Amino acid sequence: MRKTLEVFCLLLVDLSAFYLSLLIAWVFRAEVLPLIMPGLPPFIFSYAHFAAMWWIPAIFLLFLFLEGLYDNNLPFWDETRILLKSLSLSSVTLLAIVTLGQMGDIVSRIVLIALWCTAACIFPIFRLWGKKYLHTAGIRREKVLIIGAGNAGRLVLEGLQREKHMGYEVVGLLDDDSRKLGTTIQGTTVLGHVSEYPAFIKDLGVETVIIAIPSLPPDSLSALTAGVQNHAVNTMIIPDLRGIALVNTELAHLFVEEIFLINIRNNLKSFTNKLVKRLFDITLSIIALPVILPVIGVIGIMIRIESQGAAIYAHERIGRKGRPFKCYKFRTMQRDAEEKLKEMLEGNELLRTEWESSWKLRDDPRVTKTGRFLRRSSLDELPQIFNVLKGEMSLVGPRPYLPRELAQIGERIKVIGSAKPGITGLWQVSGRSDTGYRYRVKLDLWYVMNWSLWLDIVILLKTVRVVLKAEGAY
Repeated sequence: MRKTLEVFCLLLVDLSAFYLSLLIAWVFRAEVLPLIMPGLPPFIFSYAHFAAMWWIPAIFLLFLFLEGLYDNNLPFWDETRILLKSLSLSSVTLLAIVTLGQMGDIVSRIVLIALWCTAACIFPIFRLWGKKYLHTAGIRREKVLIIGAGNAGRLVLEGLQREKHMGYEVVGLLDDDSRKLGTTIQGTTVLGHVSEYPAFIKDLGVETVIIAIPSLPPDSLSALTAGVQNHAVNTMIIPDLRGIALVNTELAHLFVEEIFLINIRNNLKSFTNKLVKRLFDITLSIIALPVILPVIGVIGIMIRIESQGAAIYAHERIGRKGRPFKCYKFRTMQRDAEEKLKEMLEGNELLRTEWESSWKLRDDPRVTKTGRFLRRSSLDELPQIFNVLKGEMSLVGPRPYLPRELAQIGERIKVIGSAKPGITGLWQVSGRSDTGYRYRVKLDLWYVMNWSLWLDIVILLKTVRVVLKAEGAY
């Protein structure tokens, strides 16, 4: 009954998103487009016409259903990727029906194209808000029991508590470490030993069990999984595959041998993918130039007014395949910054330790007032758009490392250097300057091994939020 009510509510959310998208598309065709293209014939809205097109939302809902968006509990960005795929397939199907059925006089193709554009923005937002509301109302809550209260269990718990729209409610953890029994992790209690899972599943009404003990031997893990599957509706396993790129993977099964083969694709080795990434960089950069160029001019004037010297400087960085290039940035420090840095580090051991751990100083006295603002807003990296157009950098990628950092990075530079450095990247949307140096290198490795165009889009969207909130910048 609860699942039926949940699906019904999600259908209402999707229908609301559809009709709002359709209304905006109609307004665009009837009111906005004639101002841009005066020769267009008038477009008249009719409620009878509106009611007769009931089959259009039915096609949208059908594709959402076929993609499993009413059954699966997915993180926001994974769901959005599948959602955009469903909306695109729906729009293409509608355009084909209208064209082949010669229905152009009944259904406007312009409205259908505008519908796809607006739906791509509105559906993810409606689904996010709708699922959060259903979770708060208690309609969309699937009880989860986590087996394992170690680091893996804690990370899973934190992730599910953050992604509330997934609809999971962790009711407790189990662990065989007696010292953990009765303690709480992120407000959730370690209820008992692992062997007690059948009773807790039954008594608490648990539907999903997550086995988060990566260190468990294969035979023990197999036995535990088989036992849990006999009691729970859904079973998830956290495998011991840390550090392995698993985003771009395919699963094959050798039935007789009972072996799974994980095919790990390195997308950045593909010529086609490299071409797509390059075209993506050029297209977005050219679109953004009319906005960026005036901003660069204004900032340049501000820098020159406050201190003498060039507004933009070129700093040597390590590019793709280890080749050095000149990386453009706004000057945020006084002209004699390098000389002052040497003096500061020689006379202060604490500053020297901070500099050697992150290559940055939190309260750097060499930074100008304008420079501090530019760093807080990340606008100091704006001139790197010219590096992107020259093909030396990408909009999204690993950090552009300094030559002196090569010694610390070591052999990992071979993997990191297989991609062009980025204006933004995982390091920026994951805490930026608040992250440790080793963690930043690890994030760059993960990005290169798991690259996809969708990952770039997600990072760019997250960068906007991070920059506006000035999270972790100094």
